[in-house]
Amino acid sequence: MSLPLHAAGETLWLHPEGAVWWPAQRTLFVADLHLGKGAAFRAQGQAVPAGSSARTLARLQQLVQAHDAARLVVLGDFWHGAQGLGPRLLDAVAALGRQVPTVLVLGNHDRPIHPAGLPLTVHPGGWSLGPLTAVHEPPAEGGAGLTLAGHWHPAVSLRTRAGDRLRRPCFLHYPHTLVLPAFGGLTGARLMDAAELIAQGVQVAVLGEGQVHWLPRIGAR
Repeated sequence: MSLPLHAAGETLWLHPEGAVWWPAQRTLFVADLHLGKGAAFRAQGQAVPAGSSARTLARLQQLVQAHDAARLVVLGDFWHGAQGLGPRLLDAVAALGRQVPTVLVLGNHDRPIHPAGLPLTVHPGGWSLGPLTAVHEPPAEGGAGLTLAGHWHPAVSLRTRAGDRLRRPCFLHYPHTLVLPAFGGLTGARLMDAAELIAQGVQVAVLGEGQVHWLPRIGAR
């Protein structure tokens, strides 16, 4: 079940897969796919299982189809490294670009990579979409409207009723910025202190199995 977020005069939906859906513009946002990461690691002699990028793209295509998206915006780090750009991956990305108009806001991993002939619209920096701005690195301070960003791969640690610790990806909603979790299946995560974030006034939305839920604010009952 997706979770609504009302910001900048718009309603966005936070999806359990880590995507954001903007129904008014039929636009889907994702961040940090890191396609080709497994292949790049295998090229370096590391024993990483194959198929992660294919599964990531399949999940993304399913979301595009389920929402009948008219546009896909990737908030940087679409690619991981040049060593991972095999012909099968490039063909799959080309198929995605033909399925839905796809915009890539370049991330730090993307900037050295220039695969040619793909049906992608590339923006080297921030890209404005009315009240929303798409970037890769979260800004130090948000401006007017709402900035959507990735880069951090945020996650928090939650304690279960049994006393175990569970690490889960999350969205971080600052006053003028929304940081998305990494969408890719082989990305890792940056563990952040949930209590400290909430104390700073950040809203934390945690990804669960088929749902997204806000962590309670301090003093909330």
